[in-house]
Amino acid sequence: MARQRILNSGEIPAKAPELDVAAHLRSDINRLKSEFYDLEGGRVDYPAMRESDAYRQYVTDTALLRNYDLNLLSSREEKLAFWINIYNSLVIHGVIELQIRETVKELPSFFSDICYQIGGMCFSPDDIEHGILRGNHRPPHGLFHPLDSSDKRLRYVIDPPDPRIHFTLVCASSSCPPINFYTPERIDEQLDVAASGFINGSEVEILSRERLLRISPIFKWYRSDFGGYDGVIDTLIRYLDHGENKDFLIERGLAADVEWKDYDWHLNR
Repeated sequence: MARQRILNSGEIPAKAPELDVAAHLRSDINRLKSEFYDLEGGRVDYPAMRESDAYRQYVTDTALLRNYDLNLLSSREEKLAFWINIYNSLVIHGVIELQIRETVKELPSFFSDICYQIGGMCFSPDDIEHGILRGNHRPPHGLFHPLDSSDKRLRYVIDPPDPRIHFTLVCASSSCPPINFYTPERIDEQLDVAASGFINGSEVEILSRERLLRISPIFKWYRSDFGGYDGVIDTLIRYLDHGENKDFLIERGLAADVEWKDYDWHLNR
């Protein structure tokens, strides 16, 4: 395994903020969101962000995570919001620092090579997604669980996992969900909104007359998280807007043909 690149290895600010680290980073991320994220289109202005004071301040403040006590995240809601936001911010940070031009596939091990050091432990995007947020389940096509039985990060695993996370994690690609910022106070509502937005967007097509579903490969890769194919159909029914397509899924969804859409890995810029 290649040595991981720690992206928050800078000098820890001499005067730590009075706010807790998670809240302070939330303020930084909110600033980045307002200036550089197109929430409706799901796009990020990476070149402008790279040159901004807001980004430089965020990078400086990520060093505070090195001394952050993860045990302060006491509720499931706090954990979900924290780890989703950290995942999304780490990926965007990695795209900028590694000068990704067209796609994260330029660095095949992108999601395992970059990491934040948090509380003395390193967390890559893969560690966060598959280890923490997915309940330490094997990644698609993977042979092993991300965290072994002796890994001290196991104590932070969220179990049972919530499959709606797949509508929130932004892999810096055009086919991934739109980026947003999540808060403990509203996390359940926000997860529902994310699921509804994704399922009623361009990554899900219900062709009732052809009895065909053309859907994102996210549902294929993580089918087990949704409870198998039946669970995928149930999720589509739950969040699809009312109309002919929803009626079709309720009546004939399990008998429909499925076609997996191509995943566009080009940057979401």
